[in-house]
Amino acid sequence: MELTEKERARLKKLVERAREEDPADEVLARLAARLAVGGGPSFAKYAEVLEPGTEPDPEILERIRAAVAASHRLAIRYTARSTGETTERVVRPFNVHFYDGREYLEAFCELRGADRVFAVGNIEEARAVPEETETAARRD
Repeated sequence: MELTEKERARLKKLVERAREEDPADEVLARLAARLAVGGGPSFAKYAEVLEPGTEPDPEILERIRAAVAASHRLAIRYTARSTGETTERVVRPFNVHFYDGREYLEAFCELRGADRVFAVGNIEEARAVPEETETAARRD
C-alpha cells in the first residue's frame, strides 16, 4: 500500500498518540518504525535478488527480533555473499521475513540512506545502538 506524504504524516501522529497510551504494544512499535523510515520496501519485489545466506546465529537473530519489537537501531557487520564485501552499518530494523527457508531483515540502512533487505545468515555481528547515542544523533 502506498501512502501520500499527508496520509503518512497523519497516520504517524495517530500511531504516536496510540503508543503514548500503550508503549509496550509491538504492532504499534513496528508501525512507528516503518512510518519513521518511509514504510519499507515491498518484500516480494526483492525475492528474485535475495541472497540465500547461511544459517543465522541464534543469538544474532534474537537481537534482531528484539530490535524490531522495540524499534531500536542496530549496528551490524554484514557480508554480501555475491561480492564478498563486508560492511559495518547502523540500521533501523522494521521487519523480519521468512522466505524460501531463510530469514531476512528489512531495515532502513543509514549507510545507504535507503531501505534494504539483509539475509540474517550473512549478519556476522549485531549489537544494539545505545539509547544515548540515538538521542545525540537526533539532536545533530
